[in-house]
Parts: sequence; C-alpha cells; structure tokens
Amino acid sequence: MVGEILRKKREDQGVNLREIAETLKIGYDYLKAIEEEDFKKIPAEVYTRGYILEYAKILNIDPDVIIKAYEQQVSPPQTAQSNKKEIENLRKKRAKIKYLLIPSFLILLMIITVFALFQSPHKKSMPPVASIDEKIVNNLPFPSSSEEDIGDTSYKSSPLEENFEHILEILATDTTWILATMDKKDSREVLMKQGESVKWHAKNCFALKIGNAGGVKLFFNGKEIQKLGEKGQVITIEIPDANSDI
Repeated sequence: MVGEILRKKREDQGVNLREIAETLKIGYDYLKAIEEEDFKKIPAEVYTRGYILEYAKILNIDPDVIIKAYEQQVSPPQTAQSNKKEIENLRKKRAKIKYLLIPSFLILLMIITVFALFQSPHKKSMPPVASIDEKIVNNLPFPSSSEEDIGDTSYKSSPLEENFEHILEILATDTTWILATMDKKDSREVLMKQGESVKWHAKNCFALKIGNAGGVKLFFNGKEIQKLGEKGQVITIEIPDANSDI
C-alpha cells in the first residue's frame, strides 16, 4: 500500500529512484525496500518511519496520510513485549543466582565451623546450626550497586586518548542508527538502543550520518552539541564544523 503510493507518485513525476536516494542521502536499497514494502531490510522501525517521511516530503505527499497508511499496513511495534520478556528473563537469572548462592554460602559456613571446632580444644560440641543458618539466610549480602562499587566516576584520560586531539561521546535516548567516519578513513556503523553509549577518538574530525536525530546526545570534547534535529529525522553532520564555534 505505502510502497505503491510512493512508487506511483514518483513515476508520475518522472523521477529516478537513485536521484531521490542521492538527494535525501538515504541508501538506494532502503528506498527500494520501501517501494517493495520489504520493511525487514531496514535496520529498525524508527528508521522506516523517518525514511518514509523524507520520501513523502520530496514527492509533496501529505506525511500524515502516508504514515497513517504505513501504520495500518504493518503490525504494532513489539518493543513493549520484547522489553517485558527481557525483564522476565533477568528476574529468572537473578532467582537462579540467589538459589545457588544460599546453599554454597551455608556449606562454606559449615566447613569453617567444623574446622574451627577441631582447631579449638575448648569447644566440644557444635553450636546450634539452625539458629545460625536462619540469621545468615535473612541477611545474605547479595550484589548491589553502591558508591563503593562504582568508585571514582571522574574522567581520567588514558594513554590511548592522549594520542588523539578530539573525543566524541554519543548517548542514545532512543533507538538510533549511526554511521561514523573518523578522520575520513576509519568508519563505524552501529545500531544503538536507549541508554547505550559509545566513545570515539579522532585527530582531526568526525563525519556522522544519524538515522534518528532526536534520539541521540552528542558530546564533543566534553561539550554537548545542541539542536541536532527532530525524532525520526535523518541528518548528516561534520564535527568540528568550520562555521561553528565548537
């Protein structure tokens, strides 16, 4: 439905698909997949929406109409269900760890107690195990995050970072696809989920293509870059920009 609308409108205007891909800076294969309605070839649902919006705008199609048609065509997002499964799996893993730690700790305690009894000539009988075990089980020190575990969070440059002039840190606030090129030669492509972050280094510059401008925060040499774009918007950015004061 969506692909047929876009393809027919493009053909009516006599525009080549490769020309549109080059103008929008979106992969030709992605636009072709949209026209063929083979959305599985696109990395994430948020990029599919962004590409469809950009494609519709360049053909002068009402974005609201095309997105509504897309939503009616595809199944609802499964993100909530996937997150629920991940949380459930995490709970099961923690439960398994708990049940493994308790018997192991009790066995170790009993070994230590028996060893202490044999080493001490003044003790002739073993103290009541049941009362000791009950207290230990109720107060087992399971792993938890604390200031002691986290340690010093202040930034310290490593010897590797000192060899570079610039540091770019990216924090994802939503599912985001990024293609990054450092110093015009070292390219990296990542699909980031909410809460994930990456840090890259370069001597001269970074070139980024971001599939969801509203879903990331960029920190260049520790300073946040403001106003990247809207959610679902595809942007291309060079850092540092000669025209900016970064």
